[in-house]
Amino acid sequence: MRKVVIVGIACLIVGGVIGWVSGRFMLERYWTQPLVLKRLAEADVQPSKGEGADPVPPVGSVVLRPAPLALARVALAQLTRQDPLVLTLGDVARGADDSHLQLDLTNRGKCAISSFAGVAYGYDAYGKPSRLNKGGENYVAFGEAQVTDFAPSATHTLSMKLHNDNNDHASLVLAHVDQVKCSDGSSWARK
Repeated sequence: MRKVVIVGIACLIVGGVIGWVSGRFMLERYWTQPLVLKRLAEADVQPSKGEGADPVPPVGSVVLRPAPLALARVALAQLTRQDPLVLTLGDVARGADDSHLQLDLTNRGKCAISSFAGVAYGYDAYGKPSRLNKGGENYVAFGEAQVTDFAPSATHTLSMKLHNDNNDHASLVLAHVDQVKCSDGSSWARK
């Protein structure tokens, strides 16, 4: 009996070590994926087009692949370090019947902004990508065409109704702006 208990305890210890090592390996592989950014192809945007769909970024737009929130923040900080318009705060607000994407954007440029467009990404409270769109993507396009009083160093709040967040509990949002038009006629676009 004593030998069986000792063998059982030894198996538990070895199994625990193997489980910890394999879990750590999979977590490291998930965190260190080298290709975080990608350009959208037609096949990527096709599932989220059609009736009742939220807007999708145009073909050729740069988007983040599904990645943990901390890794996505690092990638977006690098991507947006020189952008004239950046996200300050973003979330998905839920009411009884609908959800809204809410973004606070700060103008770091030198001109008053009259319109902008970009891509927002949804994350759950645990920092995992959460679907926001009809095709299961964790991203949705956003934009505003008639912006007034958005001078340099000012903050603008955008609220957009979401139709397809599919109750995946997206609550945190990251975003980047890809196109900016100024009231003086100048413009900026991500390359």
